Amino acid sequence: MNLLRFSRPFLAILLCGFLSTAFAQTGTKNYPFSWKETTDNWYKVKTYTFKYADNLTAKGTSKTKQNRGPVCTNNCLDSTSPDACTEDIINENLKDVELPGFKLPSGYSGVEYVTFDVQTSGKVNGYQVVKQSVACKPCIQKAVNLVAELGEWHPAVQDGIFAKSTVVVPVYFK
Repeated sequence: MNLLRFSRPFLAILLCGFLSTAFAQTGTKNYPFSWKETTDNWYKVKTYTFKYADNLTAKGTSKTKQNRGPVCTNNCLDSTSPDACTEDIINENLKDVELPGFKLPSGYSGVEYVTFDVQTSGKVNGYQVVKQSVACKPCIQKAVNLVAELGEWHPAVQDGIFAKSTVVVPVYFK
């Protein structure tokens, strides 16, 4: 009888703890990614950069014959300098990122390089993180999540047609 008397409050506390943990984790979506092992310094840039894919496929044409990189957000697409606007948004959101209550590992560079492809339709896929000698797993997932949450992207334009491109975005941690 005593066991039953003490087990009910214990089960209630256990259930409350489980539910509070489950609800606390529902607000954060962790986007999937893979590792990119490379010695190519192009993937370790100091600021946002992109390159056109080798095999271009046109699904539409732009209004002008100008070349430009992939653009995040509609506001940047409508600006006079879409590339500079995109770079400003990336710098604003991905510099001096903090992970409260977490100490960065010894020897960690403080930067994660997230790369992804922007298709001719503007769809983003293939998040990859450049593998480094000292890893910071919470930093890696946070970097991917921040890049994925930048919003919709618009495809690059090369010679007046939409072009597939690869983008590299460095995410800097404090």
